[in-house]
Amino acid sequence: MTSHAEYLQPITADNAAVLFIDNQTNLSLGVQSIDTTLLRLNTEGLAELAKLFALPVVLTTTGGGADGPSGPLLKPITDAFTQVPIINRLEYLNAMDDGHFAEAVRATGRTKFILSGITTDFCLLYPALSLMKEGYHVFIAVDASGCWTKQIEENVILRLVQAGATPTNVQQLAGELQSTAAVKDLQASKAQGKALGEWFARYGGATSILAMGVPA
Repeated sequence: MTSHAEYLQPITADNAAVLFIDNQTNLSLGVQSIDTTLLRLNTEGLAELAKLFALPVVLTTTGGGADGPSGPLLKPITDAFTQVPIINRLEYLNAMDDGHFAEAVRATGRTKFILSGITTDFCLLYPALSLMKEGYHVFIAVDASGCWTKQIEENVILRLVQAGATPTNVQQLAGELQSTAAVKDLQASKAQGKALGEWFARYGGATSILAMGVPA
């Protein structure tokens, strides 16, 4: 199980992985807890962030994937990870009940998992609880996930927090990853500054000073 000290360790490029759980085109159409255009942009931002910091990712769909009623994964995800296999599930609402998904998650060797999913009350909640039961630290990317209503979303996040999950957002994750990267290797972190500045310019909530030519 994760100790309190381990739980408080920040996210790094060495201890974290990202799980995209059922971020599918048709499922996203029913989301009302967040503007769907913003949801797609944040999901794209999370995918690009995972690429930028070389985080392992696991991709899964429900209902038969692209050939089923839920549709394919959102295009920004598949465009970002063309070489990552998509684990298509039919029987299991809880992705961690699918042996292929669970094996892929454990094979990352990471202790902290950033989850993005649709919908929060089904596809994200169930595997998040299973991961915490196994002792992993779960982070919920709330702005890259969605649900049927805002009230349902809030209740699900409350349940997850009570169980030990940490709600977060995509921009905060970018800052934490860059901060811990700088502690590990300042020169390498500085070299990545331009790319991160471009990321913030596209996905940040406000124009990033990193994209304005301000020296670090």
